[in-house]
Amino acid sequence: MSKRKGFTLIELIMVIVIIGILAAIAIPRFIDLRNDARRAASDGNVGALRAALSNYYARRSIAEDPTPWPTGLHEASFVNDYLQGGTFPSCPFGGSYDSYLIYNATTGELTTTNYP
Repeated sequence: MSKRKGFTLIELIMVIVIIGILAAIAIPRFIDLRNDARRAASDGNVGALRAALSNYYARRSIAEDPTPWPTGLHEASFVNDYLQGGTFPSCPFGGSYDSYLIYNATTGELTTTNYP
């Protein structure tokens, strides 16, 4: 009886094949989880923006401030005063929210379009 130590080539190939199969299953699921996390973060940011706009509108209405609504979110620096941390949130998908959010300057309403 031989006293060899180690694995045969067949055993090593089988282990590599099994690892490859597991990776092929796990990687797409991981990518889906990343996109789901980005969507959840983006939904949270949009909720914070809506709350900030509502707060701004309420305070402006109480004070009977005649200042017109900004024409777009890019001009909405006032929102920073109503956001935690005082900064406009960045889009988790990259870029800016300009392509995902529709801001109605007449009513101050904020609606969303589809994320990527």
